[in-house]
Amino acid sequence: MEEARTYYANIILPFGKQVIRTLDAAAGLDIEMIAPSHGAIWRQGLDELLANYRRWASHKPLGRVVVAYDSMWDSTGRMGRAILRGVEDSGAQGALYPVRETSHTALVTEVMDAAGVAFGSSNLNNGIMPQAAAALTYLKGLRPKNKACFAFGSYGWGKGGPEGVEEYLEKLGWERIREPLRARYRPNDEDLAECRRAGEELGRRALALAAKAAAE
Repeated sequence: MEEARTYYANIILPFGKQVIRTLDAAAGLDIEMIAPSHGAIWRQGLDELLANYRRWASHKPLGRVVVAYDSMWDSTGRMGRAILRGVEDSGAQGALYPVRETSHTALVTEVMDAAGVAFGSSNLNNGIMPQAAAALTYLKGLRPKNKACFAFGSYGWGKGGPEGVEEYLEKLGWERIREPLRARYRPNDEDLAECRRAGEELGRRALALAAKAAAE
């Protein structure tokens, strides 16, 4: 089932309307096997698989938050870890994903099920880090929906990191719960406290979105 989740997130995600139509058309069939043109052949667990496909196609997230980032000297990483602590304070599930250590395939799979995303990048040449840009470009192409989010990042002599992330988040059409969260140079205690508060706010919003989706 985990492989099915990965497959859906990275291949089928943009085609939710078509999936719903197909599930509705097949609802009256007594299905014994699902043999797609490519992908795994399913002979058992079909009820669970079809229920998950309907949830994924309907973009119904769970009460989870993904905190993803790229950092030059770990200043943005420190912000991300503080945001994660805030998410956990809210009671939501959270996980931290450094984009240099996480494949695009794994990241989008986690984002698909998450109701909240905090994405961070430090500044490089008045823009975002290349690995962050690559991950966000991949996400934008697959168009996951129904997320609350915000951008964050550190900067030094020039800005552009969190601002660049914000542009991607805007194109994704997600609900941005606050302005980009910035820290100049290495985040101080006040900066980290603000990160934790922002993470808690995002966690609460993620839980609310997940509850609303489950009730629909």
